[in-house]
Amino acid sequence: MPKNASAASRPSLTVFRLAALFTFLAVAMGAVVCATGSGASCPTWPGCRPDEIAPQWQLSPLIEFTHRVVAMAAGPLVLAAAVMSRRLPDRWVRILPRVALVGALTAGAFGRLVVLSSLPTWLGAVDLFCALTAMTAMGVAAVLAGTQAPHATSRSTTELHPVQVRRLSAMSLSVLIVMHVSGIFAAGPHSFTRCMGWPIWQLIHSDLHPWLQDLRLGLAFLGAALVIMTTVVTARHERLRGWSIVIATLFTAELVLGQVIRTGDLNAGLAAAYSALAVALLSCLGLLMAVAWATQVATDVTPAQPAPPRREPADTQMR
Repeated sequence: MPKNASAASRPSLTVFRLAALFTFLAVAMGAVVCATGSGASCPTWPGCRPDEIAPQWQLSPLIEFTHRVVAMAAGPLVLAAAVMSRRLPDRWVRILPRVALVGALTAGAFGRLVVLSSLPTWLGAVDLFCALTAMTAMGVAAVLAGTQAPHATSRSTTELHPVQVRRLSAMSLSVLIVMHVSGIFAAGPHSFTRCMGWPIWQLIHSDLHPWLQDLRLGLAFLGAALVIMTTVVTARHERLRGWSIVIATLFTAELVLGQVIRTGDLNAGLAAAYSALAVALLSCLGLLMAVAWATQVATDVTPAQPAPPRREPADTQMR
């Protein structure tokens, strides 16, 4: 099986995948920290308290400190991927790790400021946007860096669905990122709305700006429709069907937890699961977009079938 021009060497590919994994874990742990209110349990940086580096065996400090360790591990990995990408021929595989590096460094700097002081609302939105951008860019880069061209196949059977999947997953991802980032502006004091998670399908009186809450509900309905369309179209493509199952499962679980939160009391466990599922859904949409993109590229470079030999007219052959 021949490699695509964008395929990286094994050491580079390992670094790309580790960088994508740790970037995802850093964002997911950050969402859990926000949902559980664990950020204030370690008031200093980089240690948890002035007189101790690691926290005591208590849940909230352990959550916050684990998030810090994962985020600090993700930074060097993304930097290594950005350096290694300079040797790779594919333009997007070179650009995306650098985008992820800028996003990771910016989110890390803002995260430190949150611990030591506080951030205004608009900088909190920038912080979340940079973190989600870093996660998506590094995940897409890792997929594209490991792309291998499949055996020659028919364009009529493989080209249509990957293009549709790529477009639908990109639109879903864009709408959901706007929905999540806008939650920071709509959240009231100490509201769970500022954390990752979908709106719970109703206005919250303790939050701010009812018009913005209505807008977020509209974005949630649009995002839900796009995610459903993405899963349906993806299921039609044999190579991508597994992604359809994963995304449908994550989306269904998010809706079920949202209904539970709406009808019952919100506790730290439910909030953490709700936020982590939202991050996982975003990550999978980005990875699906990359896989569909790679499948489309591989189809585009499939060698054409040789033309049949030209037959001379009968009268010419008889001469």
